[in-house]
Amino acid sequence: MKLIKKTVFVVVMLAMIGCTSKTNTNSSTELADKKVMQESSNLKSKASVMLIVKATTELSDEEFLRIAKEREPQFNAIPGLVQKYYIKIRPGEYGGVYIWDSKESLKKFKESELAATIGKAYKTIDEPSVEVANIMFQLRE
Repeated sequence: MKLIKKTVFVVVMLAMIGCTSKTNTNSSTELADKKVMQESSNLKSKASVMLIVKATTELSDEEFLRIAKEREPQFNAIPGLVQKYYIKIRPGEYGGVYIWDSKESLKKFKESELAATIGKAYKTIDEPSVEVANIMFQLRE
């Protein structure tokens, strides 16, 4: 009988130790997860807003790129512009994807002479289409 009581006692103690270490592991994992999430939310991304401009033109690829290169210094000088991608959607349809640090920077650009001259500079056939999107998550810095 004593042997059975001792065995039950040992089994119960081992179970308690197992539960305690499992609980501690889970809570330490949860704490680590929370810390990672908090650190990621504290990181301030440079990118906040995306502007996508598309237009149709009769320009060739070479003409489009020449004009883009001529205007490059002006775009490099814009405060708050994190990145700009020059894109070709299909023959005769080109565009720009702009990444901004804030809505305020985008607003200032939209009010600028440089923005107002996009259609004229690229000899667009019709009014450029414009889309604005908030950047929710950035895969890489």
